[in-house]
Amino acid sequence: MRVEGKMGLVTGAASGLGYETAKLLAAEGAKVLLVDIDVEGGEKAAEEIRASGGDAVFRRVDVTIEQDIIDAIADVRARWGGFNYMHNNAGTQLEVPLHETTNEGWDHINNVNLKAVFWGMKHGVLAMKETGGGSIVNTASALSLVGDPFLPAYTATKHGVLGLTRAAGAAYALDGIRVNCVCPGDMETPMIIKYWEATGDPEQARIDMGAAYPAKKIGHPREVAQMIVFLISDDSSYVNASAMVVDGGLLSKCY
Repeated sequence: MRVEGKMGLVTGAASGLGYETAKLLAAEGAKVLLVDIDVEGGEKAAEEIRASGGDAVFRRVDVTIEQDIIDAIADVRARWGGFNYMHNNAGTQLEVPLHETTNEGWDHINNVNLKAVFWGMKHGVLAMKETGGGSIVNTASALSLVGDPFLPAYTATKHGVLGLTRAAGAAYALDGIRVNCVCPGDMETPMIIKYWEATGDPEQARIDMGAAYPAKKIGHPREVAQMIVFLISDDSSYVNASAMVVDGGLLSKCY
């Protein structure tokens, strides 16, 4: 198993990519603290992982509160005796044109998508410096590499995640800490499914969204989770400060 005995946490783990990552980490032998603001979803996710034989616990965390992140990392160390990995995954979206974006909307998406990642990396690095190194993986986006006129604030935060990833990966390599990010395209998450359902014709909405992709379909979170688990594992020991694009070829612009 690729991550046997590794100890860490996944933010935004109640559903979607965070849940699929936590589930795969546990299946591959890791001890996983699932953190999320959604208590009901998080408890259910952890219970499902345990029912499959995984070592998983849920903790309610609001990633916009720095102390919550500090306490979650301390929980991992106290519970299992170490801290080897962190997946900063929690995020939100704001589909508002730049000229209509309010200060409140800008602050909220930056707090969730960027400041929380900064805090996770900062306190994750401090813990890993004490416990012998590790791997941090951040969820960036295909929009870390291009712009989207309909998602300017989201695009800005995901560019920021990529920049932090590259800077930290270079800064802490000698401490045995690797920092990478994944840049997914659209994924079949509960949020996307709700969007499809809201159109009144979810199957057509699925087809329309997939049309932009070479394979004419969007990805599943478990496909991105495979990359994240690879980056956490020792198999990726020479991968650092990198942005791993997992978008089904969306950014190729060939189709």
